[in-house]
Amino acid sequence: MVVYWLFRLTILLTSPLPLWLGYRIAAAVAHVCYYFFSRQRRGLNQNMAVVLNSDDEADVDALAHRAFRNFGKFVIDFIHFPAMTRKEVRQRLVFSQWTELDEAVESGRGIIMPTMHFGSWDLGAAALAAYDYPINAIVDTFSDDRLDELVHNSRRQLGMNVIRRDRTGPSIFRKIKRGEILAILIDVQPPGQTVTVDFMGRPATVSAIPARMALGTGARVVPSLVQRGPESDTLIRPVVDIHGARYEPTGNTDQDVVALTQLIMDSFERMMHAHPEQWLLFHPLWLEEGQTAAVPVLASER
Repeated sequence: MVVYWLFRLTILLTSPLPLWLGYRIAAAVAHVCYYFFSRQRRGLNQNMAVVLNSDDEADVDALAHRAFRNFGKFVIDFIHFPAMTRKEVRQRLVFSQWTELDEAVESGRGIIMPTMHFGSWDLGAAALAAYDYPINAIVDTFSDDRLDELVHNSRRQLGMNVIRRDRTGPSIFRKIKRGEILAILIDVQPPGQTVTVDFMGRPATVSAIPARMALGTGARVVPSLVQRGPESDTLIRPVVDIHGARYEPTGNTDQDVVALTQLIMDSFERMMHAHPEQWLLFHPLWLEEGQTAAVPVLASER
């Protein structure tokens, strides 16, 4: 309930402001919130320590602090979604991989587009919708129904088809078979649907769903991150890896899910190094020392 009203208050105070001013205010507020949201701060710092491969608390804290400020900017983007036009979304997009993306779309196999809580991931989906690509986004739900509806309506305003994670079913597979794009966050840990792979040199538990869906449908896998442009906060620079996650199944479901997920995470590792401060994940991704790795999920367990 508190989060919902904080979100509503933020909308009320910042939605009339120009984007650049909203960013400045959000960064300042996030700077203060960093010290009050202790659980989120701990999770973020644990992740950044692995990214930096460092136990220097000052370095880790500085990077996590920058990420927190970037999350403030993400919130401002989210607040502006309902007022954004397709033209504005296009103007904010810097992208040079249209040929590669069209090649994947025109294959007719459908596309699974795994992504992470990185940069401005929702605006990446909005950019595809603004250029009339058939984009569907699987999203998590919130415990507060009012917050859930507020957030998902904002996403729909940008033209993406929103599919709640708890309401996925056969229609998902029909969309892929029709050649549509399905975007899904992989740095989440849905109960009973995770797999453990190497990421940044350590075992990390991530979602097995993208790999399982791709293997079950024959869809192309296109790992993608949406960077906030270094030359301007308002610009987004999606980066897609068309070929990095190509995989030939062996027929062993366990092995195939692990191997394909590993390829996806390898791609993200290469793409993340330039801007780790844009990774906005507030729960630990990596196993603590002594924890047992998750058992890969079998197709028969679905």
